[in-house]
Amino acid sequence: MFVRCWVIHVLFLNLIDKGSPECLEVTGFVGDSVLMPCSYQDRKLEPEEINVFWRYNASKNVYDIEKGKPSTIEQDPMFKGRITSFLQEHKNGNFSLILSNLTVTDAGEFLCDIPDVIKESKLMLHVKAHPTTMSTATSDTRSSSMKTQPEGIATFLTVVLEFLILHYICLLY
Repeated sequence: MFVRCWVIHVLFLNLIDKGSPECLEVTGFVGDSVLMPCSYQDRKLEPEEINVFWRYNASKNVYDIEKGKPSTIEQDPMFKGRITSFLQEHKNGNFSLILSNLTVTDAGEFLCDIPDVIKESKLMLHVKAHPTTMSTATSDTRSSSMKTQPEGIATFLTVVLEFLILHYICLLY
C-alpha cells in the first residue's frame, strides 16, 4: 500500500514540476512601454530551430519568429505597430519584446512559446494609470514590491497540499 501511494506521489510531483511554466509579473503604465522578457540560454539555437510564438490570453497572436525570421502576418490588430523585437539578439536566444503605447486592455497573460526546445515563459502584465506625484509613485512601488510572492511559492503550497492529501488517503488504506 505504501509503495502505491509513493508512486502516485512521485508521479504527481513530476506533473507539477513539468506542468505549467512559472509566471513573471510585469507592471507598466498607460501610454508607456514595457519590456516583456523571453530567452533561451541552454544552448545556441540554429536558425531553423528559432521558432518563437508570443500569444496574449492564449489566443491572440502578438508576434512570431519562424525559422529565425520575424513574422507579423497573422498578428492581432491590437498589437500592430506596437511591438519591437531585438532582431540581432535572436541568434543569442533573446526573444524579448517591447510593447509600446500601453492601454488598460493590454493587461493579461502573455506566453512566449519556443516549441522546438519545449520551453514556455508566462508573463502577467498589469497596466496602471500614471501616479500623480512622485511620492505616490514611490509609495506604489513599495507596496507592489511587498505584494510580490517569492518565486515558487505556489508550487510549494501545491506540493504540501498534495502530500497531505496523499498521506490521508494512504492512512485510509
